[in-house]
Amino acid sequence: MASLIPETTQKIFTAETLRSAAKQSEGCLIVPVRLRRAIKRYLREQEEPHMKRKVLRLSESFNAIKGVNLTLTESTSKELFEDPLKSVEQSKRWKIKSAYGDIGLKYRDDETIAYVASRMPAVYSACYRVLCEVRRRLPGFSPAKVLDFGAGTGSAFWALREVWPRSLEKVNLVEPSQSMQRAGQSLMQGLKDLPLIHSYNSIQALNKDISKSEREHDLVIASYVLGEVPSLQDRITIVRQLWDLTRDVLVLVEPGTPQGSSIISQMRSHILWMEKRKSRKYEARKSKDTKKETCKDLVTLRSGVHIVAPCPHEGRCPLENSGKYCHFAQRLQRTTSQRAYKRSKSEPLRGFEDEKFSFVAFRRGERPRERWPLDGMKFDTLKEQHAKRNPEDLEIDYEDLLRLQAEAEVEPCKKEDLVNYESDEVQDDTVDSDKDQEKGEEETIPADLGGGWGRIIFSPVRRGRQVAMDVCRSIKRDGSEGSFQHLVFTRSKNPTLHRLAKKSLWGDLWPF
Repeated sequence: MASLIPETTQKIFTAETLRSAAKQSEGCLIVPVRLRRAIKRYLREQEEPHMKRKVLRLSESFNAIKGVNLTLTESTSKELFEDPLKSVEQSKRWKIKSAYGDIGLKYRDDETIAYVASRMPAVYSACYRVLCEVRRRLPGFSPAKVLDFGAGTGSAFWALREVWPRSLEKVNLVEPSQSMQRAGQSLMQGLKDLPLIHSYNSIQALNKDISKSEREHDLVIASYVLGEVPSLQDRITIVRQLWDLTRDVLVLVEPGTPQGSSIISQMRSHILWMEKRKSRKYEARKSKDTKKETCKDLVTLRSGVHIVAPCPHEGRCPLENSGKYCHFAQRLQRTTSQRAYKRSKSEPLRGFEDEKFSFVAFRRGERPRERWPLDGMKFDTLKEQHAKRNPEDLEIDYEDLLRLQAEAEVEPCKKEDLVNYESDEVQDDTVDSDKDQEKGEEETIPADLGGGWGRIIFSPVRRGRQVAMDVCRSIKRDGSEGSFQHLVFTRSKNPTLHRLAKKSLWGDLWPF
């Protein structure tokens, strides 16, 4: 647990290592060969007619859910947001009996097939992007026991296998839709080295089947499911139950819409408020009773929470009441099923799409106190750098220059390896493992969890010789308070940070 670990070794960053530590965004993601094959095999087995029409109907049903969620009165939402415990006590349904509340979304067989064809690759890409960042920020974290709530067709499970292929030992899937469960099992057929998998219809069924001592999971993930629960009270109930089942890390992922970002913000505020309330109760109990050492150790182990990503602090969200919402994007190459069944209004369908998502990752324990990355670093201006240049370094050796040019002319041009979706049947699974090894070699210096790393919320704007970006950052060393700042970097004042800003992308970290 983070609360029991002493302060880690202070990392001293250089101008060269800042970029590798700050990079969190992924390039254009290619869906793994195994998943593409599984989707094509599943759709071939189903042979469902009129797929384009059913994909369109599924999209319309998602829009209808958004409309139902927006009908929630502002007074109820405000009451739950400001005092969650009061509203929960007034609710008679502390434990949910039905699937996803009273009016949650239920999938039929044809809707499940349309979901696999159109939405599963995009949901997988968002989950993969989020879990990759959790792996980068927590290098020593390797979950063995995982709970996937709202598993659907298994998008998060496929992402888990790609991110932590060797550590998974047991995975519990909670999905009330029988159609989704059957689709997920069909897609997993033929996979090797699978962990132990159990499927449940609800959290209550999971709790009945597992003893109380074994209910906690190293990682709990709920992706694209809370938005399908229109009742805000039921969402809070679900998140509280998921947090009770979490031993270490809880990850929530929702679509990158104003509604999805609002759900993530509300659940973030509720868990932080709940843990602060638990800490205050513990302090009050500690002052009254100092004899129960065992009880104190247990409460200390379980109390406290900090946010792994994307927030660099545990304070109030700076984007509240600003008209903006926190979300990110992951680009992916469309699979053959997406290109075949998705419609385009007027222009030809692009070969890629951008999946926008909002997320938050919690970890039990207090935020570790780390040295901020720019502490002790001094940056020269452009004039100071020019003054320090050695005149001998500016001399050009024309013999070496001509020799290098001659070698460049003789060396043949290397062709890039292109991935063709039509060759799925002949591609080997080792392609994905090779990519994982290459990524592991590149990720050498992770950014710590201290408050010195801000988050680039929107795409940086490059105008001439200056770069402007919006950053969410912590303004206190303990990460208890944050702010939203607009930063501008020019080459003349700070060439080092200007070069870093030019290479930064939406979703990356920014050092302070």
